[in-house]
Amino acid sequence: MNQIFLIAADYLKGKSISLPIRRLLNLLFTISISSFLFEKYYGKYVWFNYYDYKAILNFFIKGNFFIPLSIFIAVYCGTYFVSLLIFNLINHFKTIKWTRKIIYYQVKKESVDDNIKALTRVSTLVSPMRLTKTLMIELYNNLKHELTPETFQKIESELIEPKKNLEATFHSVFRALIAITIYFSSIPQFGLGLYVIVCISLLSTLYILLLSYRFLDIIPALVHKFHNEAEKYLLAHTKVEN
Repeated sequence: MNQIFLIAADYLKGKSISLPIRRLLNLLFTISISSFLFEKYYGKYVWFNYYDYKAILNFFIKGNFFIPLSIFIAVYCGTYFVSLLIFNLINHFKTIKWTRKIIYYQVKKESVDDNIKALTRVSTLVSPMRLTKTLMIELYNNLKHELTPETFQKIESELIEPKKNLEATFHSVFRALIAITIYFSSIPQFGLGLYVIVCISLLSTLYILLLSYRFLDIIPALVHKFHNEAEKYLLAHTKVEN
């Protein structure tokens, strides 16, 4: 209960509450799944009165707590590893495929020139500055000195935290999908329509999380490709000008 009040206080202060809410829901969904499995295989359980200290002590001293604790650990680890397997299998091969396409994609000088011309025409309508080829080359020449190996390493290191958050959110949504299915099967008034809407929403969220993680995964390859292709274009452009 104190955690809920702390989350509410952080929200009123304008702080981000996504992490504590995710952890709270993650715990709640894991407990719900564990409760369902306990009742399925061990029967109904009862809540002890807070003043019945003897029953509470017996519950722990005689080892009765070990069964629900074991189920909770098994559910937490099981859902985590299944979710992790799905997450890595889908993203691993897709990321490799996208990265290979980026690496082996050939950029021709003519196509770059055509795109620059199109960008120049558009810039006159949406920007106070006309983006000519000369201006863009000058901008890149000023920028490229900052594209050092340390910069590329910094980009990769700064992507680690958001990627971890996306993966953790994926695991939480995966547990939510399992818990919602249990609620649908055990709560009569839940309704098929609500279940379908929630499932579609959660599956769409899982897909968006996978795409977002995959995009962050290929950003270093995109930056490297941009740098290499820009250098090739400048070299070809210099030869033509000379």
